[in-house]
Amino acid sequence: MSLLTVGIFGTSRKKQEKRVPIHPGHLKKIDGETRRHLLFEEGYGLRFGMNDAELASMSGGILNRTELFQQCDIALLAKPAQEDFNGMKAGTIHWGWPHCVQQRDVTQTAIDHRLTLIAWEAMHGWSDQGVWQSHTFHKNNEIAGYAGVQHAMNLMGIDGNYGPNRKAVVLSFGSVSRGAIYGLQARGIRDITVFTHRDKFLVTDPLAGVNYHLFDVDKGGHLISLHPNHEPRPFVEELIDADIIVNGILQDTDRPLMLVPEEQNNRLKAGCLIVDISCDEGMAFSFAKPTSFEAPIFKVGKVFYYAVDHTPSYLWNAATWEISKALIPYLSIVMGGFEKWEESETIRRAIEIKEGIIQNPKITSFQNRSSEHPHLALTGSSQEK
Repeated sequence: MSLLTVGIFGTSRKKQEKRVPIHPGHLKKIDGETRRHLLFEEGYGLRFGMNDAELASMSGGILNRTELFQQCDIALLAKPAQEDFNGMKAGTIHWGWPHCVQQRDVTQTAIDHRLTLIAWEAMHGWSDQGVWQSHTFHKNNEIAGYAGVQHAMNLMGIDGNYGPNRKAVVLSFGSVSRGAIYGLQARGIRDITVFTHRDKFLVTDPLAGVNYHLFDVDKGGHLISLHPNHEPRPFVEELIDADIIVNGILQDTDRPLMLVPEEQNNRLKAGCLIVDISCDEGMAFSFAKPTSFEAPIFKVGKVFYYAVDHTPSYLWNAATWEISKALIPYLSIVMGGFEKWEESETIRRAIEIKEGIIQNPKITSFQNRSSEHPHLALTGSSQEK
């Protein structure tokens, strides 16, 4: 079987993004034939203590960024920017986090250039019966929650071991929230309550010392809490005395949840720190929008809002290790090309766009596009350029 050539990028146009796809410490775990088809960006290994000559001896060679785009079939680039997609030759396969559902320009470039996008955010393990098992990069997501809490608390100069006792509320109990709880506990926060869609007895591997309660949506579409000690009530009532609120909800872009109605923002506690790991613009909070490492926090009324949208970069080396460990088992499958992808449910279901044709219907619904190629904007689309 002939293998496609992979260009592995070590730099990102996204500021302060330091994660890379393959940790140099894992190279020896990859078979020699596969490694000969891996081309690395110059300087890739320097931060890990490996120079270009050493890396070249263990791979197919070293190229600069422009050469990688020109010569490789697959662009293995964790966090691409629009400019990266513009620079990809027609027919390129991008494997990383494209987040194209909410990025119209990325989608349009992929359509125009007949790109294929295999999305890390859509990679999951499935049983033989088609039952979801876990997200492939769940450890990276845990680090997102862990690092976000650590960074935000550092910036605010607060801690649980010192200073006043603080109450934390965590929304959802997926990998992001689990990591956030580890981060809160590591900083001495003891009063932690998790709200999840799942009944307490259905929560997988609950963490000790954490309270678990339910939230749901009522018939009117309003978020409510279901608490054993009282009747269902508006969810904002659970947040008004919290010192730290962590949002780890994976939003459905077709039906986004609002945790706090805009007119009730002023009910949140003065000095409350919101750590929005999900950071979906306009979702969960009316003021929600991604922030950056350069300007990670802004104040809204009485509260402080943190939403750095790539928090694992705060712990880039550890995050790279976990990403690499999860990715390597799929390397030969992706390098095997289209027919090989059909043998893997994980890869097949993660193809968002294939040779310019949209595969994920959430892209067309969110962007109000036609389901037929070339996926033009539907009449009256607010997103039409």
